[in-house]
Amino acid sequence: MTDLDALSARLTALETVVGHLMTHFAVRSDDPARWVATRRTLALHAVHDHPSAAPPGVSQIAVEDAIVGLFEQVQEVVAGYNDTLPLAHKATPGPSRR
Repeated sequence: MTDLDALSARLTALETVVGHLMTHFAVRSDDPARWVATRRTLALHAVHDHPSAAPPGVSQIAVEDAIVGLFEQVQEVVAGYNDTLPLAHKATPGPSRR
């Protein structure tokens, strides 16, 4: 296995674990979709606030695209989970918090 293959495998494992953790926490919140959307916004703000956090040779846009891709997967899982809940247990949008 080359170094690139090993790195790719580790990144895939990390993405899988993080996705499962986020989904686990999201489905236990009162409003899973909003929870995920908030975490996505926070992650994107963190990238904007610390552009030097990207590894050398990796653009900030590539990091943002990776974050968006990860959260899209979690949003799909959470939406599917919410669809399986009985109506009495489904998250309902609360008042807007501004």
